[in-house]
Amino acid sequence: MDPSEFSEPMPCYEFSPALSPSEDDGRCVHCRKFLTLECPYIDHFLSEDDE
Repeated sequence: MDPSEFSEPMPCYEFSPALSPSEDDGRCVHCRKFLTLECPYIDHFLSEDDE
């Protein structure tokens, strides 16, 4: 699943402080939890080949 498939910010979204404020658009790729074990949607982003 492509992170851009989520059209609305997810309720778990927390902006990554490592990015510039102009990138705070609610997209999963800008969330501090993206592709971490804290992300409740990590299974949607990883395919079996990525594991």
